[in-house]
Amino acid sequence: MLARIARVRAQRRLAENPSQLSDLELLELIAEGSEAAFSALWDRYGRAVYRVCRGVLRDPQAAEDATQEAFVRIWRGAPSVDASKGNPAAWLFVVARNAARNVARVRVPTPSVLSETDGEDSHEHALIDRFWVDGAIERLSESEREVIVLAYFADLSHSQIATELGQPLGTVKSRIRRALGRMADVVGEQ
Repeated sequence: MLARIARVRAQRRLAENPSQLSDLELLELIAEGSEAAFSALWDRYGRAVYRVCRGVLRDPQAAEDATQEAFVRIWRGAPSVDASKGNPAAWLFVVARNAARNVARVRVPTPSVLSETDGEDSHEHALIDRFWVDGAIERLSESEREVIVLAYFADLSHSQIATELGQPLGTVKSRIRRALGRMADVVGEQ
């Protein structure tokens, strides 16, 4: 009953001002077949999804095809989105990357001329990569997260981390190795 009330409220907010809805709420409405929610999601992420596809493909026409394919997959996959498994926006970018890779498999890439926007694209790709990394780090245990942050974001050596945490060097190295393996598994799932 509460879920139904929440959906009705979300539909009202969608009609009034789609920007008020979270990504998850939009995806839930899309799962119910709401074209208005799909349009709002397109408005919110269409350009970013295109840039992800363009980063993989470099060919503008192929990137457009991959973007269209990504949004078809988003429409079909919306019922399976589970917020407890990660950020819905991260899921969108993973879908986009995978759609672009599929297009790349069937197309022969055409050379592209570097443009003034390539610098912007690389910055946006760095942000998207950081978003995926942050999502993978969130899934780590507290002890694993702590050593990864110290090693890769605070730029401490393994021995410095061991001193900082008051733990044996072997323990720190094992936690880092285990955490990196778990992060690779998370990124591989996406």
